[in-house]
Amino acid sequence: MSEQNSLVRNDPAASGVTYEWPNSAFEGVIWARSIAFIVDLAIVAVMVFAATIVFGILGILTFGLLWPGMALSPLIALAYFTMTLGGPNSATIGMRWQNIEIRTWDGRRPGYIQAAVQTILFYITVTVGTVLVLIVPFLNARRRCLHDFLCGTVIIRAHG
Repeated sequence: MSEQNSLVRNDPAASGVTYEWPNSAFEGVIWARSIAFIVDLAIVAVMVFAATIVFGILGILTFGLLWPGMALSPLIALAYFTMTLGGPNSATIGMRWQNIEIRTWDGRRPGYIQAAVQTILFYITVTVGTVLVLIVPFLNARRRCLHDFLCGTVIIRAHG
């Protein structure tokens, strides 16, 4: 599973294995993560705008029948982050540009379900505790955010 992805991991989640990260894996991760999120937010905004235009045109052509499809726009962000974080690169486009990637606490690439949970937890924690999300990475050596702790993930500098 380390280089290949699957829908659900087949190894036990609590195997007791700890992964030792080099200190350089977390250098500059907070800033890189922030910039990557802004880039990803812009990409998602363009995708949502395009979907709004498509559903608007389809709504006109179907006399309003497909306008409720615009309510599915938030799923675009969920799909984008799930497919990119759970994909073979373990990183969104913004994260790849900033040379960072997501890993599980034991050094593996996350699966699609864990990527979806990571995304949902991110939006919940940002909505509920914005200040907490901004403070938590400064309080731990691995620069993990609240949703990283809840989901069992870590953001590292990509090697190579």
